[in-house]
Amino acid sequence: SCLVFRCPLHSFERAAVLRARGRLWNGTFLEEFLAVTSVELIVRASVSVTSAVTNLVLKDASTQIPISVYLDPSAAVAGGVPWWVIVLAVLAGVLVLALLIFILWK
Repeated sequence: SCLVFRCPLHSFERAAVLRARGRLWNGTFLEEFLAVTSVELIVRASVSVTSAVTNLVLKDASTQIPISVYLDPSAAVAGGVPWWVIVLAVLAGVLVLALLIFILWK
């Protein structure tokens, strides 16, 4: 999809740097591209200036940038719950059950 950015450049001298950042979420990679190990994105950008100045010249007003994104298999695989968390949860459950039995017995 295309996005249009409009930004006023009130004063600059001969050069300006425009930076755009984007994110590709892990969920997107894992849900939509499950069988793929890499994705190549092609970013196209062009700059146009609306100004009253008639002798304004833009050099390299359009560009195309390929971006490669690689899936890290170790980061994508869920590690599961550690064993000590399970043991701690079972012990806490038994303690709560014993406490309830004791309170209801009294």
